[in-house]
Amino acid sequence: MTPFTPNSSLLPARRRRGEAGFTLIELSVVVFIISVLAALAVPAIKKTNLEARSAAVVNDLRVFTGALQSYAHEYGDWPPGNSEPGVFPPGMEGYLRATNWQRPTPIGGLYTWSPNTVQQGERYRSAIVISSVAENVVSADRIQLADLDRRIDDASLETGNLRLGFRNYPVYVIEH
Repeated sequence: MTPFTPNSSLLPARRRRGEAGFTLIELSVVVFIISVLAALAVPAIKKTNLEARSAAVVNDLRVFTGALQSYAHEYGDWPPGNSEPGVFPPGMEGYLRATNWQRPTPIGGLYTWSPNTVQQGERYRSAIVISSVAENVVSADRIQLADLDRRIDDASLETGNLRLGFRNYPVYVIEH
């Protein structure tokens, strides 16, 4: 019996010419590795986006609060009346012109000045409400809202300066 020796004419043409290729198993392993990396990256990216939106809203609220307090200090009281969402409160154009007041918030909706407001049965002397307008809806994502509240105060939407008000809109209380 003679030992079997492969005849080069029996090997696939691409192997004889020295061409390299990937087998189905090699491609499957690569796809699996990419899938695992994506599965790890997507939650991290979502968390980063959530945190960035919260940080932007907190920054806006601090800027607006400073402007409203400047007005109150200068005139002895908060600006008058409830304004429409995204509209400067009366007398506040000069204070808020260079801010994001008129733009949609990072969590949806528009900022609204709401003095002497009743929200969920409690009266607040001054507050900023993030209100839904037409197709620009405020996020109802409890994780997003809890992260926002954690950055502002006590991480509870029932107590502290950030609460849920009418229609579960976020309400930032400046003065009780």
